Amino acid sequence: MFISKLKTSICTLRITIAFLLVMFFAPVAMSQSDQITIDVELSRASVYLGDEVTYQIIVRGSDNPTNPVVSFPDSLNAQYHGRTWQSFTSMRVINGRNSTVTEKRFSFQFTLRAIESGTISIPAPTIEIDGQVYTGQNSSFESILPVESIDDVIEVSLERDEIYLNETVILECAWWIPDQTSEFSFTSSAIPSSFQLFGLEPLQAGTQRIAFDINGQQMLATILDDQLNGVRMTKFVFRMSITPTEQGEFTIGPLRSVFTRQGGSRNAHRAYAQSNTIKVSVRPVPTENQPDGYSGAIGEFQLQTQALNTNVNVGDPIELTLRVRGQEPMVGVTDAPNLSSNPLFVDQFKISSEGWREKLPRQSGQRVYSTTIRALDEHVTQIPSIELPSFNPMTRGYKVYRSLPIDIIVNPVQEVTLSDAVVTGGTPQVPTEKAIERVELTRAMPGLWAHGSLEELQTNSGFSLIETINNPVQFSILASGPCLFAFSLIFAIRRSRRTPQSHILNRAYRHAQSTTRGGHFADGLRHYVSIASGINTDAMTAQDVFLLPIQDADARLIASSLNDAERVEYVLENTSAQSPVDPRQDSRTYDTQLLKRVHLQILNAARANQ
Repeated sequence: MFISKLKTSICTLRITIAFLLVMFFAPVAMSQSDQITIDVELSRASVYLGDEVTYQIIVRGSDNPTNPVVSFPDSLNAQYHGRTWQSFTSMRVINGRNSTVTEKRFSFQFTLRAIESGTISIPAPTIEIDGQVYTGQNSSFESILPVESIDDVIEVSLERDEIYLNETVILECAWWIPDQTSEFSFTSSAIPSSFQLFGLEPLQAGTQRIAFDINGQQMLATILDDQLNGVRMTKFVFRMSITPTEQGEFTIGPLRSVFTRQGGSRNAHRAYAQSNTIKVSVRPVPTENQPDGYSGAIGEFQLQTQALNTNVNVGDPIELTLRVRGQEPMVGVTDAPNLSSNPLFVDQFKISSEGWREKLPRQSGQRVYSTTIRALDEHVTQIPSIELPSFNPMTRGYKVYRSLPIDIIVNPVQEVTLSDAVVTGGTPQVPTEKAIERVELTRAMPGLWAHGSLEELQTNSGFSLIETINNPVQFSILASGPCLFAFSLIFAIRRSRRTPQSHILNRAYRHAQSTTRGGHFADGLRHYVSIASGINTDAMTAQDVFLLPIQDADARLIASSLNDAERVEYVLENTSAQSPVDPRQDSRTYDTQLLKRVHLQILNAARANQ
């Protein structure tokens, strides 16, 4: 009976303790789950069509939240401006005690522009933090279309209303403005999302140039004095290229400008004017007579190749650069042509497995690529032409654009046999009329001596240090300059083998730092990479950087820096007129933390392998 009551008491005690633990930790758990909150703010409740609205997502209670996910409607153009954060410290009562709590507040900001009038609804944003998804609130604002101006005229024209897929055509827009106008916006213009836009330089020189945006793309307009129906007005003209990326029937326009008009009584008001619309038919390029290797390029192109070195030995790296010029957006030119599919390259050159590397940032109207090739034998005399097939909409046919071949000189590599390596010193061998079998090796360079025959070298393996030192002739030979140099070289090699890799890397890093401080950034990188990779500085190429245990992004930065430096060297060596500023001295154009970042990665990898 006593044991039964004891068991009951123990059970009751366990239940009480469990209940107290739940009651004690429940508020803490609730406070932790309630710590993370997501709020949404809009800067304005109603705006005129095309005007800006600031949309802000505020996250509280998280140390490092990821970017939120927002499904903006098609009636909006949204531009993300990044993340900011602030830290707040406050006093709170936690478990009956006053505690100092530090809270971070993160803000994700967007700029919104409505392209349609009416109520614009924005779904609630979501954000994932530590595997859990949190949701904000729905939001909306009113987009108001102002009064239409009957005095303004906007006209758009297109080269053709039947265009091919990925073909680039020119659209021109002219806006006649009767009165003083400011704060205009074309962001509510109706252009299909499948059309890529690219602003072009105006054809006519005007009194002023104005930059503005359409669908996130910058345009450049010219202000002219002109007449419309006998009335002198201000003419606002701009051009853009449009490139369809989908087939079908589309409507371009109206292009709409929302602006502020200064009235006669100096009372400003918002108004809008819009253009005509254009029906466009987009059809695919023909498949008949389509050449091999066609990748969707349309239009006219120019291809130019350049080899950094044209006098090489068999197997030496040749840095090959390809420059492709054309009209933006150069759809279909997503990469340089594949050299591995060209038999002329495959039969004569070893092509880098890394392929082409594009030089960034891009310049308008051109793409620049580089790669490394190596001649397979001394009979190679040219780097073949590189081909790019393209479709010409004007002729409705295909054309293959080619670069010019590059003449090169490839020197053979001499093969050295074991006998040549042992026998010959600095004296060339004179051919004899009759082959004579070598039995004894003749005297080589001064200060060195030859042993007996090769058979004696193999059989006489015994060696006595005492006999050698007691022999005056052999002791004098050991004390000669060449032997002392050989001993010191062996000692240095053995000592370097005992030196930890981390010590070698640190010493190379200090030397590279000193070089970069003098303005020679690429030289410092080359020295450090050669030591880290164990490759002679003169034999190292930019491609060898990718063998190091570093991040791909850093490897590409180093390779780009080395390639740029080699190009500068080539230009300076082959140009008589020297530039007043040597670009090799300007280290400000490089990432100053790159060397340190790479050194830490390689150093950690070396320590992990020890």
